[in-house]
Amino acid sequence: MAHDRRGHGRSSQTSEGNNMETYASDIAQLVEALDLKDAIHVGHSTGGGEVIRYRRQIWKRTYCKSSNH
Repeated sequence: MAHDRRGHGRSSQTSEGNNMETYASDIAQLVEALDLKDAIHVGHSTGGGEVIRYRRQIWKRTYCKSSNH
């Protein structure tokens, strides 16, 4: 599966949220909406940065809330 990043491909153009953290949050929302489990995320170029930030967001949400970071 591939997604269109906001403002790219067939996605609508936006004047806000065109940054890596928002792109990563968009991925998280897509994964949740599709109820994807054990997905393997691959990104090329800018997509690689999105994947890294997405994984960091998930890690913080999962592990840091219990350790008070």
